[in-house]
Amino acid sequence: MSRDERLTALWTAYAHDRTDEAVLLGARIVQDHAGWGPGWNAFACALERQGRLRDADRCFTRSNRCADDPQGLPYRVGWNRFERLVAEAGEALPGDLRGALAEVPVLLADYAAPDLLDGFDEPELLGLFSGRPRAERHLASGDPDPAIHLWRRAHEHACTSMAELRAEIRQTLWHELGHYLGYDEDDLDALGRG
Repeated sequence: MSRDERLTALWTAYAHDRTDEAVLLGARIVQDHAGWGPGWNAFACALERQGRLRDADRCFTRSNRCADDPQGLPYRVGWNRFERLVAEAGEALPGDLRGALAEVPVLLADYAAPDLLDGFDEPELLGLFSGRPRAERHLASGDPDPAIHLWRRAHEHACTSMAELRAEIRQTLWHELGHYLGYDEDDLDALGRG
């Protein structure tokens, strides 16, 4: 199995919350490719999800110092700070969009539940809108209630500073709200820059 195939297998195990498998795959990748940043980064994510935070932070640091494709260090925030940043992003919405945000719950978690990632190639989505868009709610009864999901750890992994984190949370929240409202991709891009 190639280095990239191993990495894909690790991320698949990670996304499906099979942390023991992901950690084992990560250990093998870094043993065979000790200077490769993406391998150390993925291994760190698996260790973190397993609850081994000190080991994870050592691996994130190692990933950052690799000669081959070094990765940025995650920007860590506590749970309360993450909640406040999400609230600030919602408060920054124009008035009519703030009203729409009040119609749909925003669910925060450290990691995505595996069933939410079915059909996605990315193991670390920053956010997701689930359910039918507002305009289609009347078309089918029995649909799950709409919700916007945002994940703290994926945001931390994607950002290396508070400024990046604040901007990424805002863009993700606004983007997922746009899905709820039924916006197309051009509208979503404009909303995220708003």
